[in-house]
Amino acid sequence: MHISDPTENAGDWNQKTSLGDKFWQFIRFTVVTGMIFAISFFAINFDAYKEIFLDIVNPEAHAEAREVLKTSTVGQEVSQLLPLLPEKKQVRTQFAWIDAPIAPTDNRLIIPKIGKSIPIQEMSTDQLEGENWNELEKQIQEGLRNGVVHYPGTAKPDQFGNFFITGHSSYYPWDSGKFKDVFALLNQLDVEDYFYVYYNQKKYTYKVYNKFEVQPNNVSVLDQPRGEKTATLMTCTPVGTTLRRLIVQAKQA
Repeated sequence: MHISDPTENAGDWNQKTSLGDKFWQFIRFTVVTGMIFAISFFAINFDAYKEIFLDIVNPEAHAEAREVLKTSTVGQEVSQLLPLLPEKKQVRTQFAWIDAPIAPTDNRLIIPKIGKSIPIQEMSTDQLEGENWNELEKQIQEGLRNGVVHYPGTAKPDQFGNFFITGHSSYYPWDSGKFKDVFALLNQLDVEDYFYVYYNQKKYTYKVYNKFEVQPNNVSVLDQPRGEKTATLMTCTPVGTTLRRLIVQAKQA
């Protein structure tokens, strides 16, 4: 008859206990790491998610801002836009676009549905023609501090082709730019929605016909169609990441 060794049973128990402890240590580590990541992520992207949150909890104020922009782009000359902006303190403090002047000499993208009026920054084509990609990226990032960027080498609104605009959905909070989250709500644009471009003191109307996501290295969205006047709006998605690009395509109406 075999008599079990107590030390052998104790060893098995200690081994099982050790494995159990390691498992729960792993769970605790995963939970704590996830919490730290989540807190850091929302802290870095606070402005963008604040705008998304305000749009959810205070739709009336946002609707007022949208209506003002919608009204200002229907049957109005560009020189008449400025007096139409509301003076209510509540709206002025909640929507950064109110503080940006709409001037006749200003190239500007206006998206009533998301309450945005954004300066359009023009880029030199020198870096593109010289294939200096790092310098081109620096040039674009600098432009994004002051609005959205008309991608160099793409068509202008009065030309056939693809008028390509890129903007931030979120960016580093320590960056000095004032337009870090202008496209945080861009995913709300749907097919049949309108946006407007004031370019060289002329108004251009665009109607959305397509919305989709692509990988960051997909350059086909820059293609220039012949015989059509189109526009593309692009931003990073999900908000606060660079995993994919949200693409909104529209045709000039």
